[in-house]
Amino acid sequence: MSAALPSTVLDNTGWLVTVAIHILIIILFTWTVIIRRLRIVTDRRRQAMVAVWRPILLESLIEAPASLPAIHPHDYILFLYLWNHLQESIKGESSSELCKILYQTGMDRVVHQYLVTGTMRQQLLALVTMGHLKETTAWTRILELAHADNAILSIEAARALTRIDASRAVPVLVPLIAQRPDWSPLKILAILQGAGEHLVAGAIGKAAQHATPMIAARLIRFLASIRNHRALPFIRPLLDRQPLDEDILASCLSLFGQCCDPRDLPTVRGYLSHPTWFIRVQAATALGKMGIDEDEALLIELLSDTHWWVRYRAAEALATLPSMTDEKLTLLVQTLPPGEGRHILTPFVAKRIEASLMTIPGETAA
Repeated sequence: MSAALPSTVLDNTGWLVTVAIHILIIILFTWTVIIRRLRIVTDRRRQAMVAVWRPILLESLIEAPASLPAIHPHDYILFLYLWNHLQESIKGESSSELCKILYQTGMDRVVHQYLVTGTMRQQLLALVTMGHLKETTAWTRILELAHADNAILSIEAARALTRIDASRAVPVLVPLIAQRPDWSPLKILAILQGAGEHLVAGAIGKAAQHATPMIAARLIRFLASIRNHRALPFIRPLLDRQPLDEDILASCLSLFGQCCDPRDLPTVRGYLSHPTWFIRVQAATALGKMGIDEDEALLIELLSDTHWWVRYRAAEALATLPSMTDEKLTLLVQTLPPGEGRHILTPFVAKRIEASLMTIPGETAA
């Protein structure tokens, strides 16, 4: 009897485990079927919604219809995606007509709600929508989001502010740009370019004059990236500071090279012999973009610099100098004494010759 009892208990336990496994399988199968069915229903509803609203939105590019169908709360996100996608592809009066649709449907109130209490996805969508609407009533809330810790959310808020009112947004955003290393430089450049050079130049230039050296250098590099000539009068006085921070100096030389203003040429030449190697690198690079005939000798002299990067940038500058022809560059390599200067310049000569051959019809580089 005692030996048979454990066997019975084991048999019962095994039977219960088997039943439990089968029940779980049935539950999982049923749940999968339900999820699949819900997804099919959702996809059909979305397709029906797009089929209804896409023609209406396209029609509203000319004139907003007098009556519009209601939008189901489940379709709010999809509607806003459709609306913003169309806004991204148009400008002018058509954009204004499209904005009327949002107010007629009451979706502007939904967007305001998303902006305040929505999830991150809803807030991002609301920021894009507010930017297209140029809705000033939400300025305070958007400005709060521009200071948020989340980089994606804050930079999208910055973009919305510039779309709503660039002249009001730029003075507020420039200090933020300087203090947010987590913001994508490419997105910052897109925001600055969209705001307009005349606004950006003055705001960044003035901010750089009063910023710490690290932040000032970061701001000047943004100006160099967008090649903003209007900023030069604000930036040139920075070189008169004593002591002059080397990061600021390097950024200024980069800006001078991108803008190619002849008035800055003597300044660039003066730093070719600077004791710090990366300053000489920036000066050589800038000279390659804005130099003239007489600067060839200065760059040739840098081919014997003690630092490799200076020699490399000097060779690159010689190859890109506006006054340097293929013949002059080839002759220069042939007349240079054997050594590092000739060695580092030769590849640039080959590239110039190859590029020249590619521009001749019927000719190919060997």
